[in-house]
Amino acid sequence: MKVQDLLNNLTIKEKAELLVGKDIWSTKNIDRLDIPSITMSDGPHGLRKLIDNEKKIEDTHISVCYPSLVTIASSFDPDVSNKMGKFIAKEFKSEGINIILGPGINIKRHPLNGRNFEYFSEDPLVTTKLAKGYILGAKSENIGVCLKHYALNSQETYRMSSNSIADERAKHEIYFKSFKELIELNPEMIMCSYNKVDNIYASENIALLKNVLREEFGFNGVIVSDWTAVNNRTKALIASLDLEMPGYIYGVNTLIRDYKKGKVSIEIFDESVKRILELVNKFKDQKHLDVDLEKHHQISRDLAIESMVLLKNKDGILPLHEDEKILLVGDMAINMHFQGQGSSHINPYKVSSIFDELIKYENIDFYLGYNSKTDEIDSSLVNEVKEVVKNYDKIIFVGGLTDKFESEGFDRENLKLPKNQDHLIQTLAKENNNIIVILQIGSPVIMPFLENIKGLLNCYLGGEGLGEAVDQILFAKANPSGRLAETFPLAVNDVPSNPFFAKGNNNVFYQESIYVGYRYYQTANKKVLFPFGYGLSYSHFEYKNIQTNKKTFKNNNETLTLTVDITNNGPFDGKEVVLLFAEAKNPKTTRPKRELIDFKKIFIKNKETVTVEFEISMKNLSYYHLKTKKFTTDDGIYHLQIMRNVRDMYLEIPIEVKTGKEYIDSIFNKLSSYQVKGGLKFDEEDFEKLINQEVKDIKISFKRPFTINNNIEDIENTYLGRLLKKKIDKLIIGSFDDDNSMISKSIYETPLRSIALFSMGKIKINSMKLIIALINHQYLKAIKYMFSKD
Repeated sequence: MKVQDLLNNLTIKEKAELLVGKDIWSTKNIDRLDIPSITMSDGPHGLRKLIDNEKKIEDTHISVCYPSLVTIASSFDPDVSNKMGKFIAKEFKSEGINIILGPGINIKRHPLNGRNFEYFSEDPLVTTKLAKGYILGAKSENIGVCLKHYALNSQETYRMSSNSIADERAKHEIYFKSFKELIELNPEMIMCSYNKVDNIYASENIALLKNVLREEFGFNGVIVSDWTAVNNRTKALIASLDLEMPGYIYGVNTLIRDYKKGKVSIEIFDESVKRILELVNKFKDQKHLDVDLEKHHQISRDLAIESMVLLKNKDGILPLHEDEKILLVGDMAINMHFQGQGSSHINPYKVSSIFDELIKYENIDFYLGYNSKTDEIDSSLVNEVKEVVKNYDKIIFVGGLTDKFESEGFDRENLKLPKNQDHLIQTLAKENNNIIVILQIGSPVIMPFLENIKGLLNCYLGGEGLGEAVDQILFAKANPSGRLAETFPLAVNDVPSNPFFAKGNNNVFYQESIYVGYRYYQTANKKVLFPFGYGLSYSHFEYKNIQTNKKTFKNNNETLTLTVDITNNGPFDGKEVVLLFAEAKNPKTTRPKRELIDFKKIFIKNKETVTVEFEISMKNLSYYHLKTKKFTTDDGIYHLQIMRNVRDMYLEIPIEVKTGKEYIDSIFNKLSSYQVKGGLKFDEEDFEKLINQEVKDIKISFKRPFTINNNIEDIENTYLGRLLKKKIDKLIIGSFDDDNSMISKSIYETPLRSIALFSMGKIKINSMKLIIALINHQYLKAIKYMFSKD
């Protein structure tokens, strides 16, 4: 395909068709010019290919369900994410699909975000390094990737209409950073988010897409909308969004009509069409690959083993031994929560449950204990276990969250486990505290039972091989080596963004600025349940001899080498995550107390000593300056710290940055509430100075005239709005078998235009416009929409 020749031969209609999807997953083919269609699919933890429709998971092809990204991040090993990306890509190739819609690289601003299981970390470096491994793994199989969701997409509540407002330092230092650094790997696509950013939809935000992503960061690939995220197709094209998904004739007709009206030039058309053609050309001759799903299942199991986090092991209660009498308790040992719910949900090849794997041992008995389909306490199930629990040496309690508590489309209501699980653990602990709790969760939970148990293994969402992986860890066939890539707070009110998270239907102010996750907890000296980077091993590792090859940085081109010796004092071979943090001593500009600048995961045999080496540049010590609008490193003393986790230090060594450049003051130094001495309270008045606007309109009430960007909630007090709600309840919400309270909440918050687009033609955009016009008493407009072809 010669792209320029094709551009010259395409009609304006064909160009418009290329810029809007053919259907829910594919680009448009233009047969007369031999331009084929290419296909994309979810991702990010396995292939989700539809058969017919999306009403039930049985309507997707069977594929291997790998651990979710929250789990993979806990490996702290890019080789692990590389392997997952590679094997997922093989399955994509086997089904003729060209692009993985993933990985998701949004930063975890708050643990209540219902979609946190799809993201790596609260830290940009962990996110970048793990995503890099994933991307390179997929690309090694010639499968494309799509980074998502750009940008400031940090909550599910009103995710399609809320307006994210953050200061420029937080954007560049926290939320944009992984997107910027991963562009050097040439990802094929970047997906814009649903939400507005600075009061403009991300899909049509020129500053966000064209100015920052393309011109500043240098992205030359295809920008695709999240599914139904486009508000105005022509404005989106002008902002350099290339592809609207899913396909819908309304988008095509809008582009043609606005081109004829002179609202968009042919040059802008051709820029985007060229990028689409280059993408199609890259994958048009992709070859089929046969895959062995049994082998892929074993890979999924191995990845889960690498990623599980041992959080407590009092009195060496783990590993288990086959001569002990052990009681296995918990419905979730059978009905596991091994993957997240929503667009990434996989129809798994083969699920190995914890029950199936552990009940094979003759010394292990099982009791249900609770019903995972509810959080209500069943006294009969509790009493059954209570009567026998004293007869066992050790109790394995299996629990966690379920799809009812966390999913794409809604945010969690609290940090608690289901109350029937909390109750059962506390009840059993009074009879026998030799309890090992195994958790299946997509995000942090609080643990009021923690002091009353001896063992705690966090599996996160471990994929379809979870049961086998748990067996390997519990019986020391593998040595746990995972670390937390996010902080577990003691209470929801301790989360720095909590006062500003999901509070309304309009403006979302990122008032905590750069103080996300451990950057806040460490700086504020706030106690947490488990700190970022926490994780135990069955082995003990000793750190010695920290050294650097120089003590001073004098210019940006220099690098410094740090080494540290690590000994595995046994009793097992094992892998150790080595964390390198930097702390600016007496910084000239307000900064978090310490920040992760590198990490490595290494295998060390029992009684062996290895030397780990890090290469550091001034870039590793930099921050984003609001006046210069770029990253800078101030002169001063910095301590390089080898940490067990962000809270507990092994070794540190000072270095000095001594460039002699003049210091430029920062507005952060003038905002007391963003400093330790000011209590890190993030006052509204200070934040207004950071963003140069008022903090207001967090929640608003909509009145006539309504638009198709309003949702069911906004119009339900009108007569036609109530009728429409009943219709949607019957057509959409009623099609779900399980408890639909959270599903309905998500749909009621969805803009009417998105409901029409999701319907794939069953509901026309102009039908929605017709209803809105009637609600607004705009009868002439209603007649126009009644006879419109779109």
